[in-house]
Amino acid sequence: MPFVNATLCAKPSPGLTERVVLLLTDLTAKVLGKERERTTVAVQYVPEEQWGRGGAIPARGFYVEVKITSGTNSRDDKSRYVREVNHGLQMLLAGSAGYVAVDEIAPDSWGYAGETQELRYARDRLSLAQPELHLQ
Repeated sequence: MPFVNATLCAKPSPGLTERVVLLLTDLTAKVLGKERERTTVAVQYVPEEQWGRGGAIPARGFYVEVKITSGTNSRDDKSRYVREVNHGLQMLLAGSAGYVAVDEIAPDSWGYAGETQELRYARDRLSLAQPELHLQ
């Protein structure tokens, strides 16, 4: 149930938005092993005159933050995700450099549709255990 927020310093376009959503969804599923159907991606645009680096405006770039449940991915997974998201967005944004942050949130501190990840996990574990109970 990851949430990916991408802020791009680029000219808004439906085509670019579609490609970024697909790229981030694919990488979140492939690299972090998250369920594609539960991955949400939001894309926002910032005009070049509102994005600075090193005190200079304009600059080009991006900032991507993915929120995942803590303890569900290894350091290697997260490192690969940062690298591959950065590479993919550099390709889509003509070489712009940017930031990628993996934000791990405790399972009792975040959720979707009114249910925490902790509750979802417990319910899923219980439903897996119940068929065994009926067989005994």
